[in-house]
Amino acid sequence: MNKMKHTLFIIFVILTVTSCKQVKKPDFKFQDQPDLFSCSSVDMELTKEAVYVFEDYISEHYAFLSHQPAEGYHNYLKLLLDDRSPAGEFFSDYLIEFKDYLKSQDELWIVSNGQLRLNNDHELVTCIINNIQNEELKNTIDALVRSNTASNELLGPILFRNKESMISDRALATYVVFETFFPKLFYMDSPEFVGNAEKLKMKETIKKDDAKKIKQ
Repeated sequence: MNKMKHTLFIIFVILTVTSCKQVKKPDFKFQDQPDLFSCSSVDMELTKEAVYVFEDYISEHYAFLSHQPAEGYHNYLKLLLDDRSPAGEFFSDYLIEFKDYLKSQDELWIVSNGQLRLNNDHELVTCIINNIQNEELKNTIDALVRSNTASNELLGPILFRNKESMISDRALATYVVFETFFPKLFYMDSPEFVGNAEKLKMKETIKKDDAKKIKQ
């Protein structure tokens, strides 16, 4: 079964790479929103669309009281601490269409441990870090990027502590979107994807096994 799953994943990666150039650019919906920050060497229209697509999603499905991005960031980042995947059943047609187009921008992504990850050597990452307003946070993220150790496990607590800065610090919000959200959506397309329910079962099994070892 595992061999079959691995074979399907290899086919998935090959199809993803070979089909990247065939994805049609969607009609962007959020270009009338305020600009994020300035970066002449990066496609800021695409970057802006990605951020507002994400904020539209979390405002609708993560902000239960206000339907505002600030509350959406709070709840999204809180769930990031538990490594939970976004609720795919709430993805709009446009979110899926934009996700597929963003995935096709292959210079933005690299394959790491069998998953598409943000390419830390891309100019977008440098531009994001340079525009983060909080110097201490900027230095922390820069260190994680330079050491290639940025992960949801390490970033989750750091980003959650700075959740209230997401609306005013647009570079920080952009980092959240490109580092934690869209790569997770790409992974959800993969045959290797483990859903939240199955992940919870695996954790419970590990806890039971650990408990048995302690008793022994």
